[in-house]
Formats: sequence, C-alpha cells, structure tokens
Amino acid sequence: MPVSTNRLYRGRRFLTNEGRGNKEAMAWEAKAAWRKPPLQGPVAVSVALYWPNARNHDLDNIKGLLDAFTGVLYEDDSQIVELHISKHIDRENPRVELELDSVV
Repeated sequence: MPVSTNRLYRGRRFLTNEGRGNKEAMAWEAKAAWRKPPLQGPVAVSVALYWPNARNHDLDNIKGLLDAFTGVLYEDDSQIVELHISKHIDRENPRVELELDSVV
C-alpha cells in the first residue's frame, strides 16, 4: 500500500527512508506484473486502493505510487492525462489494483 505523502518526504524535497523503500517495493511489484516496455504518449490510469482497515485514508496520497511506476509502466508520470481513484476496504487482502490505457 502506498505511504502517506506526509511520510514520503522530509521537508518538501528529500525522500524519507520509508518513502524510498515503499517506492522501490511498489516498482518491483509492477516490474514483476508488467512484462512490456513502458507506455509512451498520453496515459489514462485507474487506481483501486483496497485498505486493510477503515481508518481515514486520503485518496490524494498516491503521488509515491505514481512516481514508483515511472520507467516501468510509463516513461514518466507526466504522461498521465486522466486519473481515476477509488477507495475500498478488504481486511483479508489489502492491495492496489491498477489499469492503464494509452489515450489516442
């Protein structure tokens, strides 16, 4: 699961050790699942976050998640022109589900 943006950076510029580890883990998961070269051009992304509890989780805390996929799923997260995010609870199987589509 993505780390809160509040815990991702120290100040506004320096990635914390926790943030770095989380981004690396997410990138490795993406590499294992995505066996294609990174998408080029505009991309639409749909993210479903399945949290293990009903705590208050902000939907906008996915910056680290989108950054982690740079160079893996797409060349750069600036290619994202459409973004859909949904939040769910799954105590048994917390996870992130992602769908990507090239936008023509």
